[in-house]
Amino acid sequence: MSDTTLETGTRSTRDAQRGAAGGQAGNGNGNAARSTRERVIPRPYSSSTKFAEKKVPYGAGDMESALQEQLQDARYTELRADLGAQYLENLPLPSYGDLAVPGYKLIPNALANEYGLAGLGEDEDFDFDFPPDEPTPEAAAAVDGNLIHTFVDGIKGQHLFDTLNATLLAQLAANFKYNRRTDPVNWTEFYGGVLENIGWLVPRWDFREVTTHATQFTLDSAIIKILTSILTADQIDLVKNALASLQELNKDDRRLTIWRQNSASSSAGTFQITGVGESAAGILQMGLSAMHFNTDESVTDVFVFRFSRGSTNIRATRSTLVLNDQVYDRLRDAVIDKLGNRGLKYIARLELGDEPPPE
Repeated sequence: MSDTTLETGTRSTRDAQRGAAGGQAGNGNGNAARSTRERVIPRPYSSSTKFAEKKVPYGAGDMESALQEQLQDARYTELRADLGAQYLENLPLPSYGDLAVPGYKLIPNALANEYGLAGLGEDEDFDFDFPPDEPTPEAAAAVDGNLIHTFVDGIKGQHLFDTLNATLLAQLAANFKYNRRTDPVNWTEFYGGVLENIGWLVPRWDFREVTTHATQFTLDSAIIKILTSILTADQIDLVKNALASLQELNKDDRRLTIWRQNSASSSAGTFQITGVGESAAGILQMGLSAMHFNTDESVTDVFVFRFSRGSTNIRATRSTLVLNDQVYDRLRDAVIDKLGNRGLKYIARLELGDEPPPE
């Protein structure tokens, strides 16, 4: 689908929020007053510090520059971690009545056994047996609710686990607040707000119409084209590999079940694909494409189904998010406790082939 494009017309879903925040900007005393109010009534992180309005569309370089500013301000780290802890305490998540292992922690089996924590059996397909404090020895991929993550090799193991946990938390909280299929823009906004509150820097979401001249098309090729501008060639190969692995699973495979239940219905869907890596400075970067579609047709499989141009509407956004480790380190345990054992239900590792699939 080489003729698939993102239209130049942009719908910035943060314009109103950014304008309101800009109207509140003032001197340091005013910022302090707003921060005090936020301590009483935790709310999505927005304009309580001078860094909050540094929003950019896509660029990892710009996001990392904004993060470097934050890392130089110890007071900012303390304030944001404090507000983040209060936010997590009051953040509602869906309860599905099937969480039977309270306190499950998303860590390798070896550590779970060592510290007496709940872990998965060796026959499970989830096992990411990577030491948190060492570089990952190989590339990896996972289904995480309505999201497919890909991770380059050599990143800190803890960054892999933090990404899986943080994005699952954001998804579940957004599910509680909005219907992701009928209100995908507000769902994505809230999803990004959760990540902001726990230490991520999140650019504005610019949803654009995806168009094509082809009579029929598949979504996997559209996703690759959208991600090309924000991921490296190696990361693009990983995404292709992960999508191919998902499509090759048996129809009753747990990983495929997770993906289908959380990404799409027969006529609409909202999902995300990522490429996760680290900058030369060790900053965690997540290149992400979020996509929503609705169609008059009955979709059987999101990535195999051939959509008809005239009966399908697709919107997508692409962004690069970076993680403030100083903030998230202080919130990691609270995130894990908030999730409970939900990782057992929503996260599973995807095996990657030795080579990306042919074009």
